[in-house]
Amino acid sequence: MPQGVRGDLRAYAALAHYAALGAVILIGAYLRLTDLSRQSLWFDEVDVVVRAQRPLDQVLHTFVQQGENGPLYNLMLALWIRVAGISEIAVRFPSAVAGTLAIPLIYLLGRRVAGSTVGLLAAGLLAISPYHVWYSQEAKMYSIVVLLALASTYTFVAALQTNERLWWVAYVVVTSLMFYTHVVTVLVFVAQSLYAVLTYRSWRGREKSWLVAAAALTLPYVPIAIWAAKVVGLTNTQVATWQPPVALWDAIQIFGIKFAINRYNMTQQVRAELLYAVLAGIGILAFAWLNRRTHWWLLFTSLTVVPILGLWLVSIRQSVFSDRYGIVALPAYLLLIAVAVGWMLRQRIAWPLGLLAAFLLIGLAWGPLRDVNRSDTAQKEDWRSAYARIGEQAQPGDVILVQPGYLITTYEYYEQRDPMLASYKALAIGSFSIPWYKESLMLHDIHEQAGDATRFWLVQSPDRVPGDDPNKILADWLTAHGTQLNEEKVNGVDVRLFQLSAPVHG
Repeated sequence: MPQGVRGDLRAYAALAHYAALGAVILIGAYLRLTDLSRQSLWFDEVDVVVRAQRPLDQVLHTFVQQGENGPLYNLMLALWIRVAGISEIAVRFPSAVAGTLAIPLIYLLGRRVAGSTVGLLAAGLLAISPYHVWYSQEAKMYSIVVLLALASTYTFVAALQTNERLWWVAYVVVTSLMFYTHVVTVLVFVAQSLYAVLTYRSWRGREKSWLVAAAALTLPYVPIAIWAAKVVGLTNTQVATWQPPVALWDAIQIFGIKFAINRYNMTQQVRAELLYAVLAGIGILAFAWLNRRTHWWLLFTSLTVVPILGLWLVSIRQSVFSDRYGIVALPAYLLLIAVAVGWMLRQRIAWPLGLLAAFLLIGLAWGPLRDVNRSDTAQKEDWRSAYARIGEQAQPGDVILVQPGYLITTYEYYEQRDPMLASYKALAIGSFSIPWYKESLMLHDIHEQAGDATRFWLVQSPDRVPGDDPNKILADWLTAHGTQLNEEKVNGVDVRLFQLSAPVHG
């Protein structure tokens, strides 16, 4: 073939490659940046938005406040809502942008360690990942965590390859930002450090640079480490958490499903989990064969395994396990799968299997993207509908009782969106999980705040009330002393209207 023809073919191939990348990014952006208000904000989103509305000095205090796992996100959101407002679209937009930016970044990382084809495949997998799309449309820090974890790993790889000071400085800066976006991201650093220690012979001359970078990362992590030690029970002041304990095999299965399709019917979940796991295993083997000097397979295997194993190990002493915390492992897992598909596509015999795997991955993602992520029915706690119905039906003098009481932030948020709600008094009911909080004290609190009111809207989270009021003291008292006029259930929220025979006396 003439040299000029080969050159033209290479040019056309490059053009097709970048056109495909552009299409992948556009698809990912569409899935993340559109329909941001389709679902109601759920409690965690509402809570962080309400707290972000506090004075900035209080928001800044979260950087040293025990139990705050994302102080940098709190500050970013506080500054953002002062400009953009607090609508569902406004508060979710930063997450959607971060989720979109992660797509070209995983491409760059994949291209750097395994070539442009793997980079493109990894970008495609992330673009259609139902798990990543879900958290890219939530007013929380998790899509930003993924972006920063990718940036941290990219700068880490670039620093090892070039040993340039600029890359090492970038690595320290990005990783420090990552630490303050969510405390669990320290496990990304642990995985990177494990790789650096185990493969130091492959990176002669970089040892000192890495040690300096690791030392520089220690100082910014100290404030987080102090309260994290309390949360996981390493000090005498252990902190209570709501997460249930989880076995290692259960944790692996949970993340296997989440990383594949997030949630769908059981049959599809099992199929997707197995396909992704098999491809990831093939990816490890192919990576190990193709990159025998740099051992990138070890880095991305560590970045997949260490966060999951680390969360489980911590949860043995103090249960802090949550499937969303493990999202930091998602990019590495998808990159291993991309390596597997890319390797099969390049084989003379196995390329049909690679093509089949690619079609299966797309097909498995389509169902949850359509029926969960883009669903018109409520998939999250539907506080918006619950309060909208109260606003439509309530009468002057009505009182709203919110149980558990910490969910009062849901009212505080939606009364800002609905002026009608602002005219009704809302009370946060205390927790009967506190030994000294009894029925008499509950009645005293209601009497003090509700006065002579006799119509009460009881707003409850059915998933949370059993842990807060296991004996149904509030609901039973209202039933015994009044008549239930109405009951409505929306996803994750129950609303009942009671007419009492007389005002509450406490």
